[in-house]
Amino acid sequence: MSMRNVEFINFPKQSGFMKKGLLLFVLFCIGTCTNVLWAQKKVSGVVMDQSANLPLIGCNVVEKGTTNGTVTDLDGNYTLEVPENAILQFSFLGMTTVEEPVNDRTVINVDMFSDTQKIEEVVVTAMGIQRKAKSLTYATQQVAGQELTRAKDANLINALQGKAAGMLISPNATGAGGSSKIILRGNKSAYGNNQPLIVIDGVPMNSPETTQLAGEYEGRDGGDALGNLNPDDIASMNVLKGASAAALYGSMAANGVIMITTKKGREGAARVDFSSNITLESPMSLPKLQGRYGAVKVGDQLNNMSWGDKVADNDNHAMDNVNDFYRTGSTFINSVTINGGTEKVQSFMSYANTTAFGIMPTNDFQRHNMSTRETFNLFGDRLTIDASLSYISQKGTNRPHGGTYINPLTGLYTFPVNGDFGYYKDNFEKFNEDRNLMAHNWYLPDDDFSANPYWILNRIKSTERRDRVMASASAKFKITDWLNVQGRLSVDNTFDRFERKWHATTTATWAPGGNGRYRQERFDAKQFYGDLMLNFNKTWNEKWELNASLGTSFQDNKVQNVILDSDKLGLMEANFFVPENINGNGNQRTSNPRKRLNSVFGTVQFGYNGMIYLDVTGRNDWSSALAFTDNFSYFYPSFGLTALLNEMIPMTDKINLLKIRGSYSIVGNDVPAYITHPMDGINLGGLEPNTKEPFTEMKPEKMHSMEFGLDLTMLDNRLNFDITYYKTNNKNQYFSISSPLASGYDSYYINAGNIQNQGFEASINYRWDFAEDWSWKPEFNISYNQNKIKELTDQLKNGVSLGSGAGLNFKLVEGGSYGDIYGKVAERDENGAFMLDKDGKLVISTDERHLGNVNPNWQLGWGNTFTYKDFSLYFLIDGKIGGNVASQTQSYLDAYGVTEATADARDDGGVDLGNGQKMDAQTFYTSTAGKEGAKDLYVYSATNFRLRELSLGYTFRNLLGASKNLNLSFVARNLFFIYKDAPTDPDMSVSTNNGWKGFDSFGLPATRSYGINLKVTF
Repeated sequence: MSMRNVEFINFPKQSGFMKKGLLLFVLFCIGTCTNVLWAQKKVSGVVMDQSANLPLIGCNVVEKGTTNGTVTDLDGNYTLEVPENAILQFSFLGMTTVEEPVNDRTVINVDMFSDTQKIEEVVVTAMGIQRKAKSLTYATQQVAGQELTRAKDANLINALQGKAAGMLISPNATGAGGSSKIILRGNKSAYGNNQPLIVIDGVPMNSPETTQLAGEYEGRDGGDALGNLNPDDIASMNVLKGASAAALYGSMAANGVIMITTKKGREGAARVDFSSNITLESPMSLPKLQGRYGAVKVGDQLNNMSWGDKVADNDNHAMDNVNDFYRTGSTFINSVTINGGTEKVQSFMSYANTTAFGIMPTNDFQRHNMSTRETFNLFGDRLTIDASLSYISQKGTNRPHGGTYINPLTGLYTFPVNGDFGYYKDNFEKFNEDRNLMAHNWYLPDDDFSANPYWILNRIKSTERRDRVMASASAKFKITDWLNVQGRLSVDNTFDRFERKWHATTTATWAPGGNGRYRQERFDAKQFYGDLMLNFNKTWNEKWELNASLGTSFQDNKVQNVILDSDKLGLMEANFFVPENINGNGNQRTSNPRKRLNSVFGTVQFGYNGMIYLDVTGRNDWSSALAFTDNFSYFYPSFGLTALLNEMIPMTDKINLLKIRGSYSIVGNDVPAYITHPMDGINLGGLEPNTKEPFTEMKPEKMHSMEFGLDLTMLDNRLNFDITYYKTNNKNQYFSISSPLASGYDSYYINAGNIQNQGFEASINYRWDFAEDWSWKPEFNISYNQNKIKELTDQLKNGVSLGSGAGLNFKLVEGGSYGDIYGKVAERDENGAFMLDKDGKLVISTDERHLGNVNPNWQLGWGNTFTYKDFSLYFLIDGKIGGNVASQTQSYLDAYGVTEATADARDDGGVDLGNGQKMDAQTFYTSTAGKEGAKDLYVYSATNFRLRELSLGYTFRNLLGASKNLNLSFVARNLFFIYKDAPTDPDMSVSTNNGWKGFDSFGLPATRSYGINLKVTF
């Protein structure tokens, strides 16, 4: 309010005293009223795009009736000084204007909703094509960027757990920076890739398959692609779960697509955002080891199994050894972003540093992320050019791997309690006078199963490095208001280097020759991608809509993989780790696969009166992997239909949207290079002849997919619900079959099989402002998937093994499901009692039986956000119902007699066989446990529920100036299990390879983490 709005009273002529008195009175009243009206207060809050669940950037916030206002920042925050009786007006193009009276409030948070009478909400779909959200004929689910940064993880994939229906995430038990695997709507391919395509700003990301552990023997975790990214660069993720949604990407996207939209510059003064996340990690779900019984001692030599007498000291030294071995892990993630620009040019730059110290000593990880993005709007905004460049450099030291061999956990967990572990910790090596070097020191000097854990940590060290460069550029020219042309090019190159050194006197099984062993790996993966599209969008008579795109694309992938290893003849000189010191040229393997995919595609969407939409797409791929066949060219279509019932039928105004949708598609799934025409290899400097028969009749995998769904939005868009039923059948799988001896080959390929997935997904969210300054936003998602091997072939009557080891076999069997577990069992009678043979020994089956399946039937996530003024509380509970895990760890530890279960059985006089008889504990466990035994006893339910994520924070508004806020949060992940049956974390696996989910083999325990997250805006 200004003084010019106050009208002064014209006083009649009166006495001077009266005149002065009245004038003073009026001025006093005016001054009092002015003080009241001009009493200013700071009001702040967050403006959200309710439909996308994202902060709304650039929303106008104005004191109604004045020019006093501001706009929201990149996090949707605003701060404004206004009188107490002011009314705040929130407006944004295409959204309904909201008015909020200030009264005595200092925090006003607002949800903005799409105004369907103005501009329809637009979303980005496959190939970066924009579509009205209401017109989509398939299911998508969006994850806001803040979901990835609220409680950060060194691998951002893990931050997605529980936040999208139908998304199964399996982390590797491999410590700091370890890989994680994503599966959407179940596994579909026996030997092909089952993970979704990652797309960044419309461009596919190169995600080559890396080295992974394949069983119980030595191996390593080669990392993943998505986990390399900086979460602070990501604005949002859109999960296209079905093949229909991703059909335009063709064979690259048969398993769905995760579309990432990165942050870019905005018009205005430069803005700096800094975040720092510090967390501490401690192990959870450790094995339960006993401290009552030791190993038999012969002279000074301890036996390797703890089936000896009770120890005099009942303190549990075993768990002390374990707890002392693990350290408190820590992760430090610091990130800074700068953005700003003019009307014509906007810039975004970021840098992030991730440093992690794992719970296993000597396991360290560091990553640097640098990126820049420039956007140019030229020729009156007719031409838009967008260019980005990212560089990632990471290094890991001693990343742990699962498996029983060359693993410090085997020696740690099986060490007898009557031994002096502290001595071997302090003296993991001792001087060997004969060889004049430090030698491995362990109570079992010749054992290849266990070694001194501290020798492995310090004298079998590994180092891995990754450098990655991603560059992309796009240009979009607006020919008319309804026609534009767009082109994109990208380069995505990854350079991996790995080195492992085994010092002299390491067990000869793993380092032959006695002088040590040296291994080098070089893995270079390069991708060059480009596309060109013509986009048409036009409406006639305000009723008929036509949206069409026609385009072409190419993708060229090259891999160069070279492995040099001295595992055959060892080293010439002890502990001299260079290639020139390898005996006899070493074991060298080289592979250089290359594949090119050329494509044309098109999509047409017809709309009528804003109530019904029909989608038709088609794509044709030409794949070099299918060269030398008649099927190198393959076409696949998709069809979709959606109807907005709320636009067709009169309904209560409480319903904002009621939509039914359905779609059907056929999508190819490409195959690896050189199956149709295998190539000779190079090994030990010589030619290694190919042993695979050429497969000139090969066909690409074809996935037939359909889905039906319903979307409902009501109560002023505060309640959102969607549900989808889907069914996929993946046919023409490729399998390897043993060849007849006379063929000259050892195997050949065939097309066969039909793997079916069907199920449903549902999600619901609601925002409830249940009291002044209080709000609660619950989000719940649930999914169910049923997998079935509908068909294999007569040549595979015994099934197809996806992986086997330690008496377990993960295989596909017709009529079964992907992920079925097979193994021998302890035979039981009709009453469930263990059966004995005539000699009183347990009867173990000679054949493999079905023991379970590694995949859950149900998945659910329940997230809750509470806000009170500037306080916020978030927690996420997620769970899985059904499925199984097989624990080789527990089986081995029982066989060695080091678990609480074995000690309890000894104290109870034996193991109850279920028929009134007891068997000596050592006899029982050495018969049923270990490498070979009754595997049914070590398959557990994978059902579990946990408090996955917690965040409690406070925002200090305008601490550093107007709209310059500081947010401080306590964050935690994996705090505790609400329910769990398995001895380890059932979500973790030994490897991301097909077939190895649900297999625990001396992997690192899961960790709980807790710490502080700081965000500052300058």
